Amino acid sequence: MLVPLDHSPGSEAIVDYACALALGSGATIALLHVYEPPNAMVGVVAGATIGGELAAEHAAGLELLARAGAAVIASGLAIPERILERAPRASEAIARHVQLGKFDLVVMGTHGRAGVSRWVLGSVADEVLHATPCPVLLVHLPSG
Repeated sequence: MLVPLDHSPGSEAIVDYACALALGSGATIALLHVYEPPNAMVGVVAGATIGGELAAEHAAGLELLARAGAAVIASGLAIPERILERAPRASEAIARHVQLGKFDLVVMGTHGRAGVSRWVLGSVADEVLHATPCPVLLVHLPSG
């Protein structure tokens, strides 16, 4: 199963759901974190360099995957594959990994946004749900 993770509050709790499913089914887990390249027009910080921002995002992604990997191992499962990728759209990267890796299930978080905020912000979970050929288990995360 593929478990995409981000830095949202509570997102690492998704690993607990995935571990429970894997323990009960004999599945293996692959952890994925996709970080998006910085947009030069949005959020420019004086003195920051794109290389520095990318290095910080890369390091934060590695740390996230290391913590999640340790939780998988602590649950008694095999060492999970850890995938860190830089891509312009997380949903497209997740869907591509599902198709390439032939995963049977995606377990990921959603904040359950509705109305205008979902329309304006989009929903990675919704895009993955419609772009992948396998089942997607959405775990509701707190929005704060």
